[in-house]
Amino acid sequence: MRTSTSICPGCSIGCGLYLLESEEGERRGLKVAHRTVAPMNEGKLCKFGMQLPAYYDKEALHNSVDGEEVDQGEAIEAARKRLSGMNPEEIAFVALPGTITNEELVSFTSLASEFGGENLSFGFERFFRDIPEEAFYVLEHGLPFSDVEAASKIVLFFVDPFVHYPLLARRILKAKRNGARVIEVSFTKNERGLADETIVVAPHEFENLREKKELFEDSLIIGELTPYTNPHLVSLMLWLQASTSSRLFLLKPFLNVTGALLISGGGKGAEKRKDLFEIFDRIDRGKIKALYLLETDPASVLLGGEEVKKTLSTLDVLIEQNAFRTPLSEIATITLGSEPFYKKKGTIVNIEGRMLDLGGESSHGLAILERMGKGRSYEDVHEEVKERLGLGSSEPSEFEIAVTRTERKFEVAFLVEFIDSFLSLLKMGNEEEGGEEGYSLWYKTNPFFWAGVRDKQFVEISPAAMRTLGLFSGDEIELVQGELKERLGFKISDVPDDLIVSEDKLAIQPLDGHWAELHRRELLTSVALRRAKRSGTAEE
Repeated sequence: MRTSTSICPGCSIGCGLYLLESEEGERRGLKVAHRTVAPMNEGKLCKFGMQLPAYYDKEALHNSVDGEEVDQGEAIEAARKRLSGMNPEEIAFVALPGTITNEELVSFTSLASEFGGENLSFGFERFFRDIPEEAFYVLEHGLPFSDVEAASKIVLFFVDPFVHYPLLARRILKAKRNGARVIEVSFTKNERGLADETIVVAPHEFENLREKKELFEDSLIIGELTPYTNPHLVSLMLWLQASTSSRLFLLKPFLNVTGALLISGGGKGAEKRKDLFEIFDRIDRGKIKALYLLETDPASVLLGGEEVKKTLSTLDVLIEQNAFRTPLSEIATITLGSEPFYKKKGTIVNIEGRMLDLGGESSHGLAILERMGKGRSYEDVHEEVKERLGLGSSEPSEFEIAVTRTERKFEVAFLVEFIDSFLSLLKMGNEEEGGEEGYSLWYKTNPFFWAGVRDKQFVEISPAAMRTLGLFSGDEIELVQGELKERLGFKISDVPDDLIVSEDKLAIQPLDGHWAELHRRELLTSVALRRAKRSGTAEE
């Protein structure tokens, strides 16, 4: 049995753990063991971390060209040749940095530059477009968890730590033991009672939060930044920070987002790149004809997987570099097989700013990118990582915050108009027909959600909704949005009468069929709620 240190790729916390891998002669497989000295999680793991062996138990991606399996050298040469024959504006590069090392990110950005493309996205570019440059640091950097534990007041801004980031809940509980007051701003009161006070906000009605800004004074505001966060909502959080004596801490769902943003130039670099959904829209319109996906499965990660697959199937060239097969592998023109994340040699930067060594020994994925590009060694690329992160020649320990955050003042006057347009848009959307029963579905994201894994198999509804639909124990419900339907179980919870809560990614999606319109949607969408027809009855 081989034991190695590793990092969980479930979210931006980067929990440390041990992986025990069976040697030859034994039953092959992985087991997880706790690593108590890991400063990120102090030995604790959430449900996703404990189930990492299942996460890694997938079919390996082989090297292929046009559906025919080939050796890797041939696949790399075919990828290089096809990209070289295209105009720079026709090529895009996308990497959602969940299982991507800092070294691979440096190589990937260099490769995109070599092909002359600005169509490069890490999934968070659009959030920098409409905020002051002085506020970029809030989106780029997180905060040490010691700051959470030391806070005297914490505001949870539409974040349920026990669901979104389970290991964060432990830090908040420590803060409470130290005397901190916890206020929750949410669409519903969470069952676990972490907060001392809950401010319930009705879906699509955020304007009252500006009138309650005194609640945010002298606080640490904890929110979340995902590809589906409404940019106007980000501006509202920034306005609350700048208008009060508070700080803002934005968690992110993908492990190495901090590394990706800083290595690619931070907010200033993001302004030069393309937004993820802008790239998809340009693919839809035939402007982009080739896409290189690095360790990224947008069909599973994003809502509307079938819509993603349909869009990407129109490409002339789809290059997929990954360790495992994905729903996109069957439509990829070229596939390049790399190693699983736990075997990688390299580093990441977690949300606290710790530079963490992954503990693996393979640099195979990096070698693929370098064979496509400059041909550098791992050591050369690693030195560039440290240079881009401003670390000089030092090799930081996991026990230090290597990438620090400096608070800055920024103006918010022009944000008010931007936020007002957001509130007006929400009111207009609330007046639109929301389905026969007019319910709102709210997705509570979590590591399983972003990994494309169905964990709960049910949604939460109110007692009033149960009575309205005439539901009984053992019944199923049906969520309807246009032509999309989802049949599943339900759980009765203390949620508002017109709210449905899901921790699973469903067929229901915040899309109206056009990628360009995605900025009008978020993880809250209008649906109809019905009782599903019972099997074997006349209703069938």
